[in-house]
Parts: sequence; structure tokens; C-alpha cells
Amino acid sequence: MEQQQNIFLKKTFVAITGASKGLGRCIALQFAAKFPVNTVFVLMARNEQALENVKSEITSKTPNVTVLVQQYDQGSVGKDYFKDIFNEILSGNNLSENDFEQFMIVHNCATATDGSKRSLELCDSVEVRSNFDINLTGMILLNTSFFQTFSDSKKSRVVVNMSSISGSAPMTCLHLYCAGKAARDMYMRVLAAEEPSIRILTFAPGVVDTDMLKGVERGCTDDAMVAMLKQFREGGKVTLPEIPISKLVEILEANTFENAVFTESDTLF
Repeated sequence: MEQQQNIFLKKTFVAITGASKGLGRCIALQFAAKFPVNTVFVLMARNEQALENVKSEITSKTPNVTVLVQQYDQGSVGKDYFKDIFNEILSGNNLSENDFEQFMIVHNCATATDGSKRSLELCDSVEVRSNFDINLTGMILLNTSFFQTFSDSKKSRVVVNMSSISGSAPMTCLHLYCAGKAARDMYMRVLAAEEPSIRILTFAPGVVDTDMLKGVERGCTDDAMVAMLKQFREGGKVTLPEIPISKLVEILEANTFENAVFTESDTLF
């Protein structure tokens, strides 16, 4: 494999979805400390005030990067919602594609499943479609919009696909989430085959103490799954977000990963 350069060395336009809390917030904070001066971060999520709070955290610690906030709902997949979203961010902030050496999008936004229902109880088409809109359809449409704006294949382009072991291991209560993660990972594998110049890291952070995990623990009605999650907590296998994201940073620094191949954090059980 051709020797690759540390991804954090280039002035970069970085978009991060689900950046208002949990893993997304941690990604934004740790990446901001690594990228060079005048890198631009676009923090994307539904809760604009929470994004502003993350922005303040970043700018207080790394004032030499620029942080923009973009209110964004990945489940809004109506006509034209994703069209020109990054062109408008550039023009609205007097930026140009030519200002950057590299472009990165981090697909972190996701939602869990109604854990009170089993697979054969999924009979509401709106509920099923809404879950896939957030976990799959919206991600694909945003990814397309990103690369329509940043189309120069001569420049470095990077995708970080936040994945999960649940994309390959069936987990009760998480039917739609498992299916969505599996589909996202395969989409990335196809993208890697079609566009080999794009660096794609599919990364599974493990069992992380986030609001999503707490929601699954509260809502799951499968006794075996509840017992497994309790065992993880009691056994110290549920980590804070900072731990797997530090591993993610190391992987991007080394830049030896194979495109779109599932990569696990050391914290994975």
C-alpha cells in the first residue's frame, strides 16, 4: 500500500453530524486539537444551542480553528433539503473550495430503535421509514451533497463512517438500528470501490456511555439483552466517549487503514 500522510496535517474543511453531544461532541473537540490553523469545522445537529455550547468549548481550547454551526435534521429527506447545503455554507461564510487542502465528513448522526418492540411487531411504515431516513437515507443524501461540492479528486477527501458491531451481529431490540448500520457499511464499501481516491474509515467505537445507550437500556424489553448490557456496565466494558475517539485519532494519524473495511476500537467487547 502506498504510504499515506497523517490526515491531520492538512488544512481541512470538516463536517461532523450529530456533533451536539456524546461521540460527535468528543470527535469535534479531539479533532480540533489536531488539525492545523484555519481548519474549518461545521458542527451539524438538530439542537442549535447544544452545538453553540460545543463551539464555545472548542474555541476556548483551540482558538486558531474556525467553528461554524449548522442546524440540521438528518431525518428531513424531503425534496431539495440536502441540495447545495455545503455550497451555501461556503458562500455564506466567504469561503471557497480553494481555501482547503483536504475535505472530511464524519457521519456520526444516528438514532436507536424502539426497544419495546420485537421484529415481528414492526407494523408502522412511518416508524420504520423514519428510522431508516435518519440512519441511512439522510446520510447517503448528505454524503452526495458533500462530494458534489468538494468534487476535486486531486485533493485529499476523507469519510469517517461511525459504525457498530451491531451491523454484523444481531442484537435483540435493535432490529432497525442493526439493519441500518449494515446498510451504511455496505454503502461505504461500494463507494470505496467506485471512488478509490476517497479515504473511507468505517470505525466501531464499542460500547460507549451515551444518551443512545442509556435509552436502549431503559427501553429494551428483552431480558437477555438487558442482562448483557448490565453485565457490560458492571464489568467496565462501557467506556466514556473520549477513549474510543482517542483511538480513532490514532488510526487517522497512522492512515494505514484499508478503505471501508470495518475497524474496531480496542474498547470493543
